[in-house]
Amino acid sequence: MIDGIITPKIRDIDYLAPSAPYPAIPSGITVHQKSIYRYSIPTDEQPVLTILDYIPDYNGNFIKPGHYELALSDDKEFLYLIESRNLVAIIPVFKLAENEKELSKYYKSRKELSSEEKAELRKQKRKDKFQKIINTKYAKTGATPPKDYVHMEASIEYIKDGGYYLIMYEKGFLRAWGAIKVKQ
Repeated sequence: MIDGIITPKIRDIDYLAPSAPYPAIPSGITVHQKSIYRYSIPTDEQPVLTILDYIPDYNGNFIKPGHYELALSDDKEFLYLIESRNLVAIIPVFKLAENEKELSKYYKSRKELSSEEKAELRKQKRKDKFQKIINTKYAKTGATPPKDYVHMEASIEYIKDGGYYLIMYEKGFLRAWGAIKVKQ
């Protein structure tokens, strides 16, 4: 007793925990600790396309408004519209462009490089060496290393004259255009 105040019985937290009728997390694992979230593919690999209107096709189906991941196929002939890892639509590519300046950096041989380009190449090699060391450290802990930033963009626009949606995909130095013909 302290100054006339009677102290209540102090109970252990372990004593109270089993008596709780409905625990907040029954399994003890929160949502983002589950393996589907911890080991999932990063969401920043492909650009995000925002569709504002319903897009109908000739079979009576439609694409709902929302946010979709836009991916280019390996053979660069199709654009894939993906929602929550589910394929929603396959869009044919009618035009493909690669930035020649960027491609020339990759395909030039060392003999043709100027002294400035050779210095840049040495800096890149040093950066790659340090990145390899960082990746091995991340691999020891089981974490995924951060990736370098790659410019990505996806856009959609309705072309009234032809009655189709024009979709533009851009990732790094690669651009592709596809079209969805709609029923009018």
